Amino acid sequence: MKAALKARSFNNKTLSSSAHSPEIPTSNDAWDIVNPFAEWEGNPFDAQDLDQIPTPVEGSSTEAEAEPLPPQESSEPSASPSWNSLLTPQMGLAVAILLGCVYTLSRPCVIGECRPVSTAQEFAQKSEQTLQSVTSAQAPGLAQEDLEIAIKELKRVPFWSPYYREARSLMADYQQDAQALDETITGLRFAGTAAQSSQNPPYSLEEWAKVKSDWENAVAQLELVDPDSSVYPFAQQRLQQYQANLAEIRQRLTVEQRAAQTLKTAKKMAQVAAARQGVAKYADSWEQVYETWETATNTLALIPNGTAAHEDAQVLLARYQPKLEGARDRKTIEAVGQDAYNRAVGSADQAKVFEERGAWSDAARYWSRAVSYAKRVPQTSTRYVETKPLINSYNQSWKQAEAQNRSANRMNKARQDLSNICNSSLKSSSALRICEYSVTPDLITVRLTPEYIERVQKTATPTNQSQPSKTRAEAQKHVQTLEVALASISDNAKIALEVHKPGGEKAGVHIPD
Repeated sequence: MKAALKARSFNNKTLSSSAHSPEIPTSNDAWDIVNPFAEWEGNPFDAQDLDQIPTPVEGSSTEAEAEPLPPQESSEPSASPSWNSLLTPQMGLAVAILLGCVYTLSRPCVIGECRPVSTAQEFAQKSEQTLQSVTSAQAPGLAQEDLEIAIKELKRVPFWSPYYREARSLMADYQQDAQALDETITGLRFAGTAAQSSQNPPYSLEEWAKVKSDWENAVAQLELVDPDSSVYPFAQQRLQQYQANLAEIRQRLTVEQRAAQTLKTAKKMAQVAAARQGVAKYADSWEQVYETWETATNTLALIPNGTAAHEDAQVLLARYQPKLEGARDRKTIEAVGQDAYNRAVGSADQAKVFEERGAWSDAARYWSRAVSYAKRVPQTSTRYVETKPLINSYNQSWKQAEAQNRSANRMNKARQDLSNICNSSLKSSSALRICEYSVTPDLITVRLTPEYIERVQKTATPTNQSQPSKTRAEAQKHVQTLEVALASISDNAKIALEVHKPGGEKAGVHIPD
């Protein structure tokens, strides 16, 4: 469009008839060589069509337009030449050339000023001013309309015009600018489509990819604009905007891709969690289920708002959250059940150890713990099915241990009482051991010592004849007291009692109530 700025004056410019008059050929061959209309667009005359020009016949418009012949003075016919004899091929060709010359001289820019060139320059100037003054996206279109008018005007200049070369030069510049405008307008169209397509996000990856492609096409079109064209500053300004938009869309697309990948990862984790949940039984497996659901929900929470994946993530979160809470509750129940089960089994094992040692008191205490822990196993836990039969077993063992403990306590009390009795002495005698004893769960055996028997007999047979009844009564009372004490020990211990003499003879038997 630089050619639009060239100042030219076309006023009072005339042609020299001698300088620009075409040579008239004398034959068809000469016409083929120097045909002045060969390069003229829309040339109505073509050498190969000249032979097809029809010969005027009687009654034709040509004959009608011919001047009438003067009247004849003589009545006799005169020998006048006919039209057919005058219209020879050479005369037809001459007439055609004459008409062509008249037509040629009547075309614009042949004689006088060349208005199409000045008009074209005016519209080209207007086109450039439009690009400078209008900042909206309509500027290239408006400029292109004016430039198309300018090009159309220049096409009116025929090749035989002295302005033809200048017109062609201007038209080449204008066409170059028109091409730059076409590239700019195409870029604007791509940009408009991209901007319209990204008005109300979020969009899917496919939609963002289409927007990105439109921005890339817009940038590519503006990068084609010739730096020498008048639209170049406008194109550069828009190019910077579009490159920034393209960078933003690429970043947005990257975010969408990451969000989509994150969503995909979360879905896979949820599938793993569901699979684990289907076979989970004990606390450790439910711990894995809970952790997997937790990972899935936490992964969904990483998806940024404003992305298409975020909307899907919110839907999945609404589905996954109850599963996470359910897994957490089940994990807690299974953990409580597992802990109670382990403690119950451990207490039972410890109770068995104390039973082997005969420590019935400790055994009973641990059996009691085993029963208590077993009852703490939740009914909804997997361990409950295994623990339920153990409760009855532990209760039985606890009762047995309690019974054994009570028996052992009675036996220990019996031993202690027997120790006190057997180691006591008669008031009238020096210290001596009355008896020996053994205690089993079924029988208390007391064996009187020979020393005790001998002392009782001596006491019952005193040497002092003055008080025989008193000493005998004391001996009998001691024996009776011993009998009552031993019977009481047997009753308290709930164990049968046998009393033997020093020789092994059974002296007495007591059966407790």
